Amino acid sequence: MLNQAQSNSLVVETYKRWIDSESNCRKLEREVTNLKNEGNVRSKTKQELSSIRSQVDLLKGQISEAKEVNKSSQASAAAAHEARDKTLQDLETFKLKFGDLEKKLLDAEKRHSAELKEMQTSYDQLLVDHHRLMDDKDEIEKTRDRAIESHKATIDEAKGMLTRYDGEMVEVYAQVSELMLTKQWFLTDGIAWVVKLVHQSPELDKVVADLVSSVNAVGANEGIKQGFQAALNSVRSAEEVPGYDEGAKDALDAAIKAFDDFHISVLGKVADLIDKPLSVIKQRSQLPIVKEDYEA
Repeated sequence: MLNQAQSNSLVVETYKRWIDSESNCRKLEREVTNLKNEGNVRSKTKQELSSIRSQVDLLKGQISEAKEVNKSSQASAAAAHEARDKTLQDLETFKLKFGDLEKKLLDAEKRHSAELKEMQTSYDQLLVDHHRLMDDKDEIEKTRDRAIESHKATIDEAKGMLTRYDGEMVEVYAQVSELMLTKQWFLTDGIAWVVKLVHQSPELDKVVADLVSSVNAVGANEGIKQGFQAALNSVRSAEEVPGYDEGAKDALDAAIKAFDDFHISVLGKVADLIDKPLSVIKQRSQLPIVKEDYEA
């Protein structure tokens, strides 16, 4: 199938050839008109020949009259003879003119016939070329129309694809927005929520309880040892036992309260990564935690 540029070029070329064909047809028509005019000249020549023939007939009549006059009157014989000679001379002159005109007429007819035949042949060939060009023009127009329909179908398909892509983009944008909201929540509230869950989880409570129990057991053992040694040394009160801490109970209460209320300041550093790409967040997570990270 021809593309749009080739179709346009072929239409222009066909149109030019069609214009040339029309011009040649008009030229032939003018030449035929000229031949018709020349035919009028030839008709005029024939009229002249007819007039000459009439004059010849008139001269013949005059000759006959002269002969009659010659028979009827011997007195006018000399005049009649002179008139006859003049008439014969005029007749010969008319015959020469008539022969020349007849020859010219025949030559003109032959020449005009040959030219007309040649022009008719050229006209027939131009007419054939004209019809062929018209057929080519029709085929080119059909090809152009098919190309236009094909382009329209392609454009319609592209519009449909754009419509589908717009819908998909809306859906993708919604998904990206959801992911951004998820990322924002995770970096601001999600991690804190996870830490809170870990802090309140029974597993951590059990680990801490086991740790405290173990610490208490070790402390009790150490206290028994110290108390036993103090008894052997006759210590008068528990406060005199080495390692006794009067503020231990207050320190334990403060530690429990601090454990319940403690704040992880480094989570603020994580929230600062909300607008950063995932690659930056991953890179930051792989860096060691330093003292500055805990500063509020």
